[in-house]
Amino acid sequence: MPQTQEWVRDIYRWAKQTDPTRIIEDNSPCNYDHVESDLNSWHFYINGYEQVREHVTEIVEKTYPGSEFNYIGGNLQGDAPLINSECGNVWGFTSGAGDSDLAWHYRYMLNEFRRHDKMCGFVFTEFRDVTNEFNGYYRLDGTDKYFGYEEFVPGMSLADLHAADFIVIDAPPCQTVQANAQVAVPLLRSSYSDQHHGQQLQLSYELWFDNLGIRTVADQGAIALDWDGFGVTAIDAPITITMPNQDAVAVLAVTLKDASGKAVTRNFITFDVRSGSEDGVYDAEGRFVNVPVTAFAEHSFNYQWNAIQGYKTNGGGEGQFVYDINLPSQAEQNVIHHVDIRFEASAKRLLARNIEGATDRAHTISFMHGADANVERNSNTYYMTDEERHESRIHVLIDGERIGSFLLPDNPADSRGVLSWQYQEVYNKLDEAGSFGYLCSVTVPSRIAAKLDRSRSFKLTLEAEQGGLALYGRNAGRYPFDVLLQLR
Repeated sequence: MPQTQEWVRDIYRWAKQTDPTRIIEDNSPCNYDHVESDLNSWHFYINGYEQVREHVTEIVEKTYPGSEFNYIGGNLQGDAPLINSECGNVWGFTSGAGDSDLAWHYRYMLNEFRRHDKMCGFVFTEFRDVTNEFNGYYRLDGTDKYFGYEEFVPGMSLADLHAADFIVIDAPPCQTVQANAQVAVPLLRSSYSDQHHGQQLQLSYELWFDNLGIRTVADQGAIALDWDGFGVTAIDAPITITMPNQDAVAVLAVTLKDASGKAVTRNFITFDVRSGSEDGVYDAEGRFVNVPVTAFAEHSFNYQWNAIQGYKTNGGGEGQFVYDINLPSQAEQNVIHHVDIRFEASAKRLLARNIEGATDRAHTISFMHGADANVERNSNTYYMTDEERHESRIHVLIDGERIGSFLLPDNPADSRGVLSWQYQEVYNKLDEAGSFGYLCSVTVPSRIAAKLDRSRSFKLTLEAEQGGLALYGRNAGRYPFDVLLQLR
């Protein structure tokens, strides 16, 4: 190997081993008395929206002709374009990210890149997973991972984030806001192609949310944009939207369309809308009672633990969660004719760390040599949604009588697990991040509802077969409630 390549390789190894966030000077050979380079490039592996935003902003602001930033040996920057030549979300965590969701991180990272006029490109690692870095667009064998973007904006995929013409949403991937609040969202246009220059494009936006299984639009509109040049410029006025007047996970979806109505690019951000009511506020008839998923009276799982700051509970293998439910007294609600029960649930795939305990290892340069990743023992591992499925069948019982059953098709984790990402405790360690479930809704038979009207209490049992059961509470998954009873 030539001396220059050997030196660069040694620097790369040393920097990665000592500090994964360290800037790597790829453009500086052994003899660096004078350097002329075609690119000014750097690497980074950082997780967390605020951390990524701050880092990328710092790099951009310190990059200009005459700056010594990112150069060594007394060399100064010229007019070489700025590019990120390596980024990802595997090294920026305590003990590495294991095998976890990258969809959430990837969208806000690309959004931050496109926010800056000086950024001319990036290289993401990897296209496919490798033995010790599970942050590919695809699995090692080429099978699909599911990013979940199409659930926020119909038709959206990774391609939208890579579009030459793009709408930057200059805001966090999720914000916690009060019900009925007005929120101003700044937007920027980013163009790396002259395909639409000189044309008037239309930016349509929609604020929507799921109201107990019903898709509801809270706000919408359209803006005509003169698409007239390269680079990044602010759109004249921010979008001002009014949040739903209830508990909700709201999505601001934007679509840029050409004159024919064809989508040019799509983007989104989310909001956790909070009413402040302990039992929640929902646009539906009746009274609501919210029972925390971790407030079960007993369970019979061989493996049971809570996650996401106590807002999610897991039961591995076959077993039951049993809740003692108390309904409002007759003084609070005279008659109860109808009872609907809703909850968010997924199957629960047991990992080695769930059974044997986590074994975190220092994420050093040895991982680049093909060392055993022990991925299921890594405390950050929670498999991103892919083609492999882990099913479970569950049953709902009231006082021992079965009233409903559900097939939970998987134990998924991707960008759809908005609340599981929003309420991570720290940015550099994951706690079942991005995990979410499926909305389960069952109506209590009227003959049983009549008994509950008299007794005002019952035992609710959520029973899982071999596939296990995970239940998602108010601050976990994608629905803003725990075990929710609707009484009419």
